[in-house]
Amino acid sequence: MGTFFQRHEAVREWGCVFGGILLYAMSLNLFLAGNDIAAGGLAGVATVLSRLIPLRISVLILLMNLPLLAISLAVRGWRFTRNTLVGSLLYSLLVEATSFLPTMTSDPLVATVFGGAMYGGGMALLVLGNGSTGGTDLVNRLLVSRFPGTSVGKMSLLVDGAVVIFAMAVFGNIEVGLYAILTIFVCSAFADKALLGFEQGNVCLIITSKDPKEVSAPLLAMLHRAVTKLDGVGMYTGAGRSVLLAAVKPSETPKVKKALSQVDPEAFVVVIPASEMLGGNFKSLKIATMRP
Repeated sequence: MGTFFQRHEAVREWGCVFGGILLYAMSLNLFLAGNDIAAGGLAGVATVLSRLIPLRISVLILLMNLPLLAISLAVRGWRFTRNTLVGSLLYSLLVEATSFLPTMTSDPLVATVFGGAMYGGGMALLVLGNGSTGGTDLVNRLLVSRFPGTSVGKMSLLVDGAVVIFAMAVFGNIEVGLYAILTIFVCSAFADKALLGFEQGNVCLIITSKDPKEVSAPLLAMLHRAVTKLDGVGMYTGAGRSVLLAAVKPSETPKVKKALSQVDPEAFVVVIPASEMLGGNFKSLKIATMRP
């Protein structure tokens, strides 16, 4: 039974990796490459070089990945490099396999939005599948291992920024770089949404000296949201306080403020954004865990 679940998990992960790389390749061929948008990564470098060298983008990506994989194998070993090797080869293959697709739009802004969203979807799937296409992701990991004081996020910003500057220099067009930066932003935002979920909300912490039942009553009656009471102590006065916790949708937050202003104008309220809320009157936790 354990072996079955392990195999099932492996199939799920590789399915995510394949789907993510396919979205990468389609985004490149449908929106980005045809509009000279080099949104970071080796795909961005290849997009620029394909205008200078008579080689296909898929071939350029593969040729640039090979030395990086060799360095990774020498520095980090086979176990670290194995999955990245498969991902990088599959990426080049799928970029070539989807190269027949036409560029969907000549409007760079439209290409930026849809290409960035598709790229972000691919990124989310790769994260869920614990996969990698090599490229600048591999460069980032190798550089971070060499300079451990720098975070992966900062290193990624530096490397992708260098690719964008390279594209602007070669194409002699600042707008190309601006569209690339916007694409990276859309990609990151969409990937975050896909990974963190769309069931966003606010957590309201209400510190009150009044009867907690009296304060929570309008929230229970008007919003039909659960309220949890915690016991707190004011460290300056030493007086006991009730801390009420209520999770609500963003659109319900003004109603919470209005209700509290009527029942306890002296309450201290902290509104904390929550990236995702599951269970209770929100999305079922069982449904959320079915997501890849």
